[in-house]
Amino acid sequence: MRYPWPVTDASGELQMALKIAMDYLEYTGQAMRVREVEVLCAAVILAGWRKGIRHRIKLADCAINAVERPAEDGILPSFERRER
Repeated sequence: MRYPWPVTDASGELQMALKIAMDYLEYTGQAMRVREVEVLCAAVILAGWRKGIRHRIKLADCAINAVERPAEDGILPSFERRER
């Protein structure tokens, strides 16, 4: 399912960055609560796009880092790793 991006002219690039990030996070077991992780990643990707980052790998990396970094001051939700 495609994420509903508010920026229609760049939705393809944003969607690809989100797919890259989610594929990585699901593969590494860091996306147990998929919808919450997806919403967080999409927000980070959109913020990066609005700051001028245009490369999909860099956008995906920003999203992955947001999920992997520990919660700071209760701003980010905690995401537990799934044991395989």
